[in-house]
Amino acid sequence: MNMKKYIALILLITVLCMSFMPGAVFADTTGTADTKVEGTENTDTEEKKDTITGNGESAASAQKAKENNTVNTGLDPLWSFVNINAPEQVLVGQKFDVEVTVKNMGTGSGLFPVFRFTEEADKKALSHFTIIGGTEDGEYDTMLTEIPGGETKTFTITMQVKPETKELPEGSKYRINCMIASDNWRMSDDKRYNAVKSFELDVVYALAEPSFVVENVTFNPAVTDGVKETTATLTLKNISDSKANNVVVTLEGTAFGENGEKNITVRDLTSTKQLYNISGGQKVTVDYLLDLNKDRKHNEMKLTVDYNGAEKPQEIMLNMPLPLQESSNGREPKVIIGRYTVEPGKVLAGNYVTLTLYVENTNSLPVNNVSIQLDVPTETSSTGGTVSSGTVFSPVDSSNTFYVDRIEGKYTAVKTINMYVDPNATAKTYTVPVDIQYEGTDGTKYSSTDNVNIPVTQESKVEIISSNIQEMGNVGEPLNILVEFVNVGKVNLTNFKVRLEGDIPGKEENVFYLGTFNAGESNEYSASIIPEEEGVLEGTIQMSYIDADNQNAMLEIPFSCEVGPMIEYEPVDVPMDIPMEEPGLLDKLAQNWLTIVLAVVIIAQGVILFRMKKKAKAEEELIDG
Repeated sequence: MNMKKYIALILLITVLCMSFMPGAVFADTTGTADTKVEGTENTDTEEKKDTITGNGESAASAQKAKENNTVNTGLDPLWSFVNINAPEQVLVGQKFDVEVTVKNMGTGSGLFPVFRFTEEADKKALSHFTIIGGTEDGEYDTMLTEIPGGETKTFTITMQVKPETKELPEGSKYRINCMIASDNWRMSDDKRYNAVKSFELDVVYALAEPSFVVENVTFNPAVTDGVKETTATLTLKNISDSKANNVVVTLEGTAFGENGEKNITVRDLTSTKQLYNISGGQKVTVDYLLDLNKDRKHNEMKLTVDYNGAEKPQEIMLNMPLPLQESSNGREPKVIIGRYTVEPGKVLAGNYVTLTLYVENTNSLPVNNVSIQLDVPTETSSTGGTVSSGTVFSPVDSSNTFYVDRIEGKYTAVKTINMYVDPNATAKTYTVPVDIQYEGTDGTKYSSTDNVNIPVTQESKVEIISSNIQEMGNVGEPLNILVEFVNVGKVNLTNFKVRLEGDIPGKEENVFYLGTFNAGESNEYSASIIPEEEGVLEGTIQMSYIDADNQNAMLEIPFSCEVGPMIEYEPVDVPMDIPMEEPGLLDKLAQNWLTIVLAVVIIAQGVILFRMKKKAKAEEELIDG
């Protein structure tokens, strides 16, 4: 039992003991009950007296419980959820607050109350959310010692959507269960979760980092011939859903000509302005006093936006909608993609990507009826003789065509599209053509094309199928290691190598170089280690490779083996004084069989030659006679 539970138990025992002291009657724990002073008599026969009920509660306490809409449960609490207030939408990777209001409807106090959050209808552990300040299994300690019977409490609990959580199809939401538990006066270790209430969360993807655009620029006075100074009012918008803190902007003109003269000069005391905090989706305005160079050749200015936590300041090139000295008659209006952003920077197949286009009118004259169309790429695959074609990027909640009524001269329009990436898309950089159709001020139709590049990568993953590693061995005896693994990703892994790391004898000889590890294939690694000393032999099996992003990746499998002393084998003594038996006749013949065969052959040849000579001599004598 921890210290706070121990203190609460001491206080409870003290109250119970005081209730049995002579001369004291406790009608209500709140101090509203009458007390009778010992040695005096009450002659009023109509005076109300408190009576003790069978569960230890006084009649006055029971009446008060009834008035407070509580249930007479003796010394036990009874929990009820009054309300749970959660946001309608929560962003992937972002934190949000949930306001939970509960009431103890019992007459007993709820001691050390805690909440536990689970997911889905079958109350599984949280897998898409975390509780800030809570435990991994979703428990949140209120840090309160007691909530008396009849009291209502409201708690604000901060949660966070895990970055890998995906949006559900339209109409579906994540279901969260909130349960409350507490100790009763018995102070047992097992809390009872006797109340539960569920709520739903709609998870959506949004820009994780602040991003700014200039939506509009106005001038006072309006710039006409002869106007040299004007105040420009810039409307700046945070197009993300994230708050930017301590925002600072700086505006400066750009140089033209060989002398580096500024086309527009900021005449304020400082060109840096403090805008403080800008929430997601919020617009702010900032004023600059400008000196217009009458000889300027363009109206370009650079706005730099910086805020706390930014990796680097954001630079926005502005083509101020100001007239130039030269005439624009006869010049063809040109609309281009000035720049674009892709969020997140690493687009994983099966996830969402946000493409932001900055459509710039480079001419000083406005253009009308601008149509921007993305030619979403498709990919053809063949499986088992069947050819199929699918869209790599699928627009979400919109088409792949945008319309802008009008883009003023030297102005940039911003358009954003959310797209879902096909889970089976090949890992590479896709070129997305952008077709722009627009009209000049005289109604002439124009068109231009541009391209944006979206890199897509596939998850690289190696899984261990089985492993057989000895856990005990002896000095001088080989320890065998066998690990089977498979490439479960959809891309081939290159420069794949398996080796042993650690203070391991002979690890240089146990290196396995596979080279290219194709997707879907399996392989195995085997090694043999001969320990040289007793103790615990620890090391890792290290698998290193280059993943789909051309980055070095590594998978390590730790192992340990208890090494005992060397096993001493007793030598086998062979007696040297055992008398050798004389070999028998058959043994001698078997040992010299080759010599005997050769001797027989030689004798047979001699007999044949002798007979041949004798026969020849007899024939000669017969002829001579």
